[in-house]
Amino acid sequence: MRRDTRSPGGEHPTLLDVGAAQAALPRDLIPMRPRLAASAFNSPDHLFELKWDGIRALASMDGGRLRLVDRGGGDLVALVPELAEMPVPEGAVLDGEIVVCDSRGRPSYDLLSGRLGPKAAKRGRGPVFVAFDLLYEDRRPLLARPLEERRRRLTALGIRSRSVAVPEHLAEDGEPFLDVVAEYGLEGIVAKRRDSPYIPGTRSGDWLKCHVTPRADVVLGALVEDERRGAVRALCGMFTGDILAFVGEAYVPPYLGRWLDEATRDFTADVSPFATPLPLRTGMRWLRPRIVAIVEHAGEIGELRDARFRALRFDGRLDDCRAEEPIEMESAPPRAGNERPRLMVLHSLPFGPE
Repeated sequence: MRRDTRSPGGEHPTLLDVGAAQAALPRDLIPMRPRLAASAFNSPDHLFELKWDGIRALASMDGGRLRLVDRGGGDLVALVPELAEMPVPEGAVLDGEIVVCDSRGRPSYDLLSGRLGPKAAKRGRGPVFVAFDLLYEDRRPLLARPLEERRRRLTALGIRSRSVAVPEHLAEDGEPFLDVVAEYGLEGIVAKRRDSPYIPGTRSGDWLKCHVTPRADVVLGALVEDERRGAVRALCGMFTGDILAFVGEAYVPPYLGRWLDEATRDFTADVSPFATPLPLRTGMRWLRPRIVAIVEHAGEIGELRDARFRALRFDGRLDDCRAEEPIEMESAPPRAGNERPRLMVLHSLPFGPE
């Protein structure tokens, strides 16, 4: 919007570009999020990035004070004090993820959640803030600018350090990129339209996620437990409207069984949270429907088959536990072989593979 400040008798107005004016940094931004793609695709209209196996976070510097918050606005500095001195420029807001990497330099939500759980253990390499978008620069909003420009500005900040990574991206070739990502045992990729604006708080088709192994956010409604090893199965639900429907159960790996048992003790309930009755089983413990978990599964929409519990989602929202309808995308022929995606992976990881 422009305002005419013509003085009485003057012939030429002074035009103020309000969009370029400095603004106070917002404290209530909610990250923009991707929708689900049916499969990987190639497209000259998209850039392709690694999908980071971490906690989504916004980092900003306002008056010399760092803010690092999750997508609900919760303070993360207390949980990851190693990032308290990360080099965020004054007046900037960065979108990214906090990751912890394994010995091969690969982001691991398991290692990250182990640091934040009931028996915190500082395993893994990091934490590192992976910055992949620049929302404000010098207090000026960039939300309406195209993604390619925001990424160029982000790279130009020169903030790469031991605590901040600025990943590479790949143009056009999503299919071979996902193949290479799968070889490295990474989570997946995200396709983003080159010209897309940043619309806070939305799940936008301008950004599309492609998983190596299908994943879902679910509500934990009960655990089946063994005295020796703790939780062995997790009973999972998803919302349809306001109704929590049972969608299947997930295997709990032995090394997570005792941990999950202890992490959920305060949420024990007397009755089932699911809308349909389920038979009681030996060792079953009902849970209040407040805990969001990540599970991997065989890929059916709204149904868990061959599912495996991965981790509790510490920044999870119950409303996210819904079946996602994947978006079908046409795919162009790839422009290059696997070498280019392989180099992109190596250059993007916070710690190069050993």
